[in-house]
Amino acid sequence: MSQRLAALLLPVCIIGCVLAYGQGPRKPRPHIVIITADDMGWHDVGFHGTNQIATPNIDALAYDGVILNRHYSAPMCTPSRAALMTGRNPINVGMQHYVIDSDEPWGLGLNQRIMPEYFRDAGYRTHMVGKWHLGFFNDQYIPTSRGFDTHIGYLGPYVDYWSYVSKMNSGTFEGYDMRQNRFVNYAANGTYATDYFTTAAKDIIGQHGKSGEPMLLVVNHLAPHAGNDDDPLQAPQETIDRFAYIQNLDRRTYAAMVSKLDDSVGEIYGALKAHGMLDNSIIVFLCDNGGVTRGMHSNTGSNYPLRGQKHSPWEGAVRTAALIWSPLLIDTQRVSNQWFHISDWLPTLASAAGFSVANSSFSDIDGIDQWEALAYGTGNPRQRLMNNLDEIFGYTSYMENGFKYINGSTLNGANDEWYGQTDPLDRLPSDEKYLAGVMSTTIARTAKLDEKVISYLRRHAKIDCGNEIAHQPCNPLRKPCLFDIINDPCEMHDIADEYPRLMRDIRRRLEHYRLRAAKPRNRPHDPQADPSKFGGIWTWWRTDPTVAAKQHDGEIPPPSNSLSKDTQLIVIIPIAVVGIIFVIGTLLYLSNKNIIKLCRRTKQSSTNMPSEIPTDAASSEGKPTTDAAFSSNIYVISDRDMDR
Repeated sequence: MSQRLAALLLPVCIIGCVLAYGQGPRKPRPHIVIITADDMGWHDVGFHGTNQIATPNIDALAYDGVILNRHYSAPMCTPSRAALMTGRNPINVGMQHYVIDSDEPWGLGLNQRIMPEYFRDAGYRTHMVGKWHLGFFNDQYIPTSRGFDTHIGYLGPYVDYWSYVSKMNSGTFEGYDMRQNRFVNYAANGTYATDYFTTAAKDIIGQHGKSGEPMLLVVNHLAPHAGNDDDPLQAPQETIDRFAYIQNLDRRTYAAMVSKLDDSVGEIYGALKAHGMLDNSIIVFLCDNGGVTRGMHSNTGSNYPLRGQKHSPWEGAVRTAALIWSPLLIDTQRVSNQWFHISDWLPTLASAAGFSVANSSFSDIDGIDQWEALAYGTGNPRQRLMNNLDEIFGYTSYMENGFKYINGSTLNGANDEWYGQTDPLDRLPSDEKYLAGVMSTTIARTAKLDEKVISYLRRHAKIDCGNEIAHQPCNPLRKPCLFDIINDPCEMHDIADEYPRLMRDIRRRLEHYRLRAAKPRNRPHDPQADPSKFGGIWTWWRTDPTVAAKQHDGEIPPPSNSLSKDTQLIVIIPIAVVGIIFVIGTLLYLSNKNIIKLCRRTKQSSTNMPSEIPTDAASSEGKPTTDAAFSSNIYVISDRDMDR
């Protein structure tokens, strides 16, 4: 008996021990810091092989973490930020077409749950510093109304680096755009924007170092986006002077803007270390889209040797510099070539934090959890990638299993060439000086980086198109193009004619995506947004984010009810009951009446009725009977009709 009891108790004890062990102290959730550069080119970071602009802190972080060499985004600011926040592709949330100007009454839909809301529910304190650019025509759209505990920054697309005044190209409107949560922040005026945002980020980190709470910090820098058209490129003169070897004066100033951004990355890393948060942190650095070498809001950013630039379907617009760094990563100091879309960050970082993000979309082009692949260097979870499908501009940029499909372009092909090649007259620093700069950073010293490892990673992160690929030009305004993007990253050789079946398959899939895409949310400029009506401040100007917008845009608003919902129920329910009783009574009455008629007809004609019912529906005179005439008007409703 005792042996049986022991045999029964043994499994119970084992299970109890396992449960007790599982209920031990859980490791705290990691701090997550996302640093976004605005309109910075692929060729503007040192780890991609250039010595023109020194970015030692960004590079050291990349070499000690994972360089994401196939990181893709949307081709413009607003769509890419919408994807980052929602974990969904812009075409599925109506944010695929162009950007939001500050005087336009639209934004990321309030029905979309965004990153800070998920993280706040998981116990995080959530903060944003810098650019928002997802709508502010109504205060329900601003960051602190959408899950961020705090926001220090601006609401529109860009501001002056010193005065924080934003001037819209769409008209003569201009106003001050800088906020501390909901309130206008005048204290920033006169401080260089990159420095101000860096200080704000460090202050937030300092507060969290004392509290011990998990932190989500999104730092969306203005740099190196161009400012207002009358003075687009701005940086402290002492920083500009460090790049005197760059002949082009605009490019020299741009280099200084990038350098200040690099300083910011180093200082944020240092703040995490100083407050004891670094060992349990994840740092992501990424660019929202490619650089702007030419045209509107040009900042001389270089995506070379990639083709195109911001606001185009080419790699120069959508393939962006990115990295991830964390002690939680197991396989580091490597170059990753796994396909990664900006919408993947939400589910990936949520997974790293120990919770999942339920994706409401059934589309396989929305965010994918890639934490395991990043942490362990295993697999390539993503095979398809939608850069954009814009029916208004009339272009598609899509990736599948290493092939890239492009149909149509923007601005009649104005951004379709290769831009940003380094001026041969520039006397660039040597590789030795570059290495010395990286090794001098706090990041490199803390990580104990090796110069040989740096050189190895840099060679493998660099894109060199060379002359090996035959040049087969393609104009997507005339016909769709197809590129083997793995072997032809510079999009020089069109192979569409060689793969007709693949082209048909891609078109069929794209039609599926097109039919499911959300209607673009864009709205025209609204004169009521004029900052002069609000004391020279860019602010929200509509009280109702839905009805007011529809009325202004000429749409018919939904009918309103004069009765309250409770009163409506009191009135509707008795009417419905009376209606049902009336219908039942009518059916019973007609049924009884027909039975009485049938009985009378049977009694009257029982002696002269034929023994069989005629098989035809005609009278003895050859005239059709009433039933036959009625039968000729009966319609057959098929399943096909029901589906219309």
